[in-house]
Amino acid sequence: MEMFDESNKYVSLANKYRPQTFEDMVGQESISKTLKNALKLGRIAHAYLFYGPRGCGKTTTARILAKALNCTGEGRTKPTDEPCGKCPQCLEIAQSSDLDVLELDAASNTQVEKVREAIIDTVALASSRDRFKVFILDEVHMLSTSSFNALLKTIEEPPSHVVFILATTEKHKVPATIVSRCQTFRFRPITVDEIANHLLDLSGAENIDLTPGAARIIAKNAGGAMRDALTLLDRAIAYSGERIDEKLVGEMLGLTPDELISQAVTALADKNNAALHQVFETLKSEGFDANSFLKDLKNALGDLFYFALGQGNEPFEGAKQITGRVSPGFLASLSRKVNKLIEEVKFSDNTLVSAEVGLFTVMDSCLDIENFVRRLEALERGETLPPGSGTGSGPAVERGSSAKPAQVSYKPPMQAAAAPAETKRTTEDFSKGDEAVSSLLAQEPASPEPAPASAPAEPSPVLTDNQAWEALLTQFAKSPLVYDVMTSCSVQFADGTWTLSFGPGKEFYRIPAQSKLAELEAAAFKICKRKIKIVLASNAAKSAVKKESPSAAKTAVRESKPDAAPAAQALSQEEPFVKGDFSADAQPSSPQQAPEELKDLFSIIPGELMA
Repeated sequence: MEMFDESNKYVSLANKYRPQTFEDMVGQESISKTLKNALKLGRIAHAYLFYGPRGCGKTTTARILAKALNCTGEGRTKPTDEPCGKCPQCLEIAQSSDLDVLELDAASNTQVEKVREAIIDTVALASSRDRFKVFILDEVHMLSTSSFNALLKTIEEPPSHVVFILATTEKHKVPATIVSRCQTFRFRPITVDEIANHLLDLSGAENIDLTPGAARIIAKNAGGAMRDALTLLDRAIAYSGERIDEKLVGEMLGLTPDELISQAVTALADKNNAALHQVFETLKSEGFDANSFLKDLKNALGDLFYFALGQGNEPFEGAKQITGRVSPGFLASLSRKVNKLIEEVKFSDNTLVSAEVGLFTVMDSCLDIENFVRRLEALERGETLPPGSGTGSGPAVERGSSAKPAQVSYKPPMQAAAAPAETKRTTEDFSKGDEAVSSLLAQEPASPEPAPASAPAEPSPVLTDNQAWEALLTQFAKSPLVYDVMTSCSVQFADGTWTLSFGPGKEFYRIPAQSKLAELEAAAFKICKRKIKIVLASNAAKSAVKKESPSAAKTAVRESKPDAAPAAQALSQEEPFVKGDFSADAQPSSPQQAPEELKDLFSIIPGELMA
């Protein structure tokens, strides 16, 4: 009978290449540096808490720290930052067989009785051989509340020869009373580049031909965990032998080919229904999983979004052409909606049909708003963009070229060179938007008839009073106080004087209006190029206006309509409404009018009784 040879026993790559010193750690340089300096200075804490995602080195670092505390190689009598790895302590800790380094799985010892038996009852005992007795509690968040309470006092004040190292993937489940008594270290996910480079180094040591592309695919699918990456590399070696390339890794992991991903993204960007349906026909015929396809599509859209922003490499062939047709915001919207679709398809009884219907819905609901706005802005400038130019990188047709874009024509109103003061204009004569007002302000004054040489020609006004009032409203649209006053009054135009009147219930606007008259006159002068006097109508004048017959009225009354809300709804930062003097409204009462019981008080304390 053939005996089993221990030397031929297979050891997984994750265990075979497990780091044994702080220098061997990958991706956690800051933690290694902190612990090494603490060991050099002798500043050893009584409790540590390591937290972070799975497979990133928490338990490995705990073992290395235990070695550093107890290493006796080269005659060391105190902790070192470089454990030798050859002394009995280092060898036994690496094999988890050291009696003074107790590695406990908290998930299997959640009950308070087991915690008392394994930790609390033995913590006061001296170590059998090592310098420190080290307790490594893995997945410590699985302990019960009673176990945490029993452990609390021990962790706070352990014996001088005891060190606790707690490791967890869910720090938020550890009570704050425990966390506050530990030095905490956050282990970050290892980056794709760090994992890929480490895999290439290990493949050379194992005489495996691993291509950089295949190493990167494995690193991306490891989710930031080095242990998962080494497990995938073990599986790839078993699947493909000594030669591992991108195609073999893709087949092993069931990844969607880049060509199919490129076709799907192109169909979504171009809103091509037939091309998208053809992608699902290929998925069905080749036997690809719909959930895996959607995940790969989401990741590809995310990589394409970063590539459109100028970050990262081209995720697949043809990505540069796609980013030239659509905007980054459109790609981000697609990625978000595909991510939501993954959750819906996961529980479907027919995943392919659900995925296809869902993607058609995503394609129809996502609009490239940035691209539309960019093309409209180009039209306003008299330019045109070629169809599907998402980034504006395509050649633009300049103003005056043969290809002229269709533009909305605007017919300016007649010049008001000789318009009398009583001419009435309404807001329908002007455009609602700022563009129309800008056009009115940009109008050239009508050419006046030639005047005799003896008398100099006087330029006619550019805008009528009604037009100037409209322009003034637009100018103060972002000043809530002034705009509110202007839209709450009626205005009369007569002989270069604008009279503002406030109807019943709006008389309180007279005080802020009075304080803003100078500002309004200055703005009106800039718009009209002539001096405008703005006054407030008195009550007598308002009564006279009401009694005056229409035939006798020689001025135009324009009622401001507050139908257009001001652009800024925030609370105005301008000066307050009240600036008037209201002292006359408070008439003091003489002491003789005071009640009998207060007259004696006035004889002692001089003063007046205010009404």
